[in-house]
Amino acid sequence: MKQFRQKRSPSSIFPAPENGEVVELNPLSLQWVAEPGISLYRVRVERLPQQETVAAGTTAYNYFRIRRLLAPGRYRWNVASGDAELGWREFEVPASARPFLVPSAREVLARVPDIHPRHIHYRADLPELRERHKPQLEIIRRNVKLALSQGFMRYPDFYRPDGRIDYRRAFDESRQYFDRNLVACALAFLLLDDREAGQYAHEAVLRLCEWNPAGPASVYGQWGDEIGLSICRVLPAVLDWTWHLYTPQELKWAADTLARHMEQLWERVTGAEFLAHPGNSHVGRLPGYLGEAALVLYGTIPDETAERWLNYALEVYGSIFPHYGGRDGGWAEGPFYASSYTKWYLPFFFALERHCGFSFLEKPFYRRVSQFFLHFAPPGQEAHPFGDGNWPTADEWPGFQAQDPFGVYAERFGPPEAREFSRQLTGAIDRYELHLLDVIRPRPPHPEPDAAGPASDSYCSRDTGLLSMRRCVADPVHDVAVLARCSRYGTPSHQHADQGNFAVLAAGKALIAPSGSFGYIFGETHHRDWTQQTVGHNCILADGKGQPKDSAEAVGVILDFQDDGRLCRAEFDLSAAYRMLTNYTRTLEFDREALLLRVTDELEAPGETVIDFRLHSYARPVAEKELVRLSRFPASAEIRLRSTAGAGTFSWTDRFRHPGGGPEYPPGRQLCDQYHLNWRFPACRRLRIDAEFRIFLA
Repeated sequence: MKQFRQKRSPSSIFPAPENGEVVELNPLSLQWVAEPGISLYRVRVERLPQQETVAAGTTAYNYFRIRRLLAPGRYRWNVASGDAELGWREFEVPASARPFLVPSAREVLARVPDIHPRHIHYRADLPELRERHKPQLEIIRRNVKLALSQGFMRYPDFYRPDGRIDYRRAFDESRQYFDRNLVACALAFLLLDDREAGQYAHEAVLRLCEWNPAGPASVYGQWGDEIGLSICRVLPAVLDWTWHLYTPQELKWAADTLARHMEQLWERVTGAEFLAHPGNSHVGRLPGYLGEAALVLYGTIPDETAERWLNYALEVYGSIFPHYGGRDGGWAEGPFYASSYTKWYLPFFFALERHCGFSFLEKPFYRRVSQFFLHFAPPGQEAHPFGDGNWPTADEWPGFQAQDPFGVYAERFGPPEAREFSRQLTGAIDRYELHLLDVIRPRPPHPEPDAAGPASDSYCSRDTGLLSMRRCVADPVHDVAVLARCSRYGTPSHQHADQGNFAVLAAGKALIAPSGSFGYIFGETHHRDWTQQTVGHNCILADGKGQPKDSAEAVGVILDFQDDGRLCRAEFDLSAAYRMLTNYTRTLEFDREALLLRVTDELEAPGETVIDFRLHSYARPVAEKELVRLSRFPASAEIRLRSTAGAGTFSWTDRFRHPGGGPEYPPGRQLCDQYHLNWRFPACRRLRIDAEFRIFLA
């Protein structure tokens, strides 16, 4: 038979399980890249060596969930359509694989009690929650005071030429109003019996019902989706927690409004074919909201509607999700997006656990992501490479760089260091900004502290291509970190054209870091033409050109990653990201005792090529002959470059402009000083560059 092409787009899934993989869940989900023109696949799973069929069926989707436990052993699977096939691939189910029998929508709904509140918490749970969350409730009291002082958000009229605000400001207002103020008041009513807070939430919901879901508040309209996303995120919980404050007429109005928003979500997730192309970050938030609404509105909407919404959520989380999360805990879009995108679905997960005991958090990613945050989001780190939002963001997007990304993951599975970092971060919170729906968490039904494994001074997520070499991960004040990206995901979405990019941080200060920002708003010229492009990163340019953005082919390959305790070494093949070159490898070697990083680039081009070696820093560079110094108290670095073509011509600037000239790309809003260092080497076909970074801590 002919073979499927399996050509990925920037938003496609990755085939799984990999050939020969030892899986960790039983039963598992099979997935493959959707083939153009195919509307129905035939799937077969066989037990080895006897080739006994244990699962078979047809599906219109490019995934197949096995729905019964498999006996430990070896298996193979194949997918076919017409005269073409994927080809047989093997996997092994060990006896240690974790049971993962996802319940059906009907099974879950049968367990939903005919009472309110019932979303995440039942009324019987409240005394224990109050006792266990006293510090959090004190913060919520401060949030309520702020909400009552600020009043209610006016309808966002940014679509009008004479509107009072633009979209960016409306986005800010909606986050503060819905995600922060409204949820805080609903929580205060639920847990503190704060009647004034309850009346605020009640009136806010009724005011929201006056907003047309088809306008600027839509998640599927023509004016951006963030305001609608905030509404859909919080309304299921807020309505459930304040359920008894409404008259029958008001309750029907609020429930109908929520249902209209959910039907928009349904149109968007199905129209975007999310199950086949899960790379759209915003669409990736929606399945959990559908599931929450189904659980809250069950009994007030038709049963078939609740089943349809809930079944979709169960299918997504039981199969292809999380697209950007690796089995080893990494998040391909980087820590800024990870810190929020590992929270959007938690209310649905918690509610599902409360109703029927099943937990999606058993997936390997959730059990290990605390290790990723240990290395990429420790307390006090001013930059968070890589991807959008890597720059200091506290003032720009309050709460989106989550105030405590460790949260439930450290609590349930993390090593002691992750729980300590979580404690430090929560202890510094004066008020909650965004993720209030997982602040008051149910007690973990089956906590497994340390299930993520012990903390280590190095970390390599091969699934997502994010690596860390640290001096002492448990002690951020005295730590030196070398972070790098070399990813199979390519350069789509919030990931930049920066394969091989690296950063150096000492005591949390960014000595070498990616440059740029969103500017005033995502997608402005500065963000599109600088921040997301190779020129803004610690990478090379070849004849002034970098890597293609939004490409599934511009990948990096991790050839090697080793750590002997003193030396940590990584080797990357970046050839696919630089199609104008014949070969390109980058090696990073970090000596923890000497605090010395060596970066070695070896490249070959088909013809004479001018190479620019780019670095970026928050520190103003000082050049002394062949040495460049960077200082950000209490840290500093000395940089030396050598090459087979000589030392190269060094220059630096604080302007956002290509090293060869051309237009400038100033940000609409700059958050910190940034400096851009460049070494240009004479045209040649083969070049080796040796860069040495010696780091000092005061």
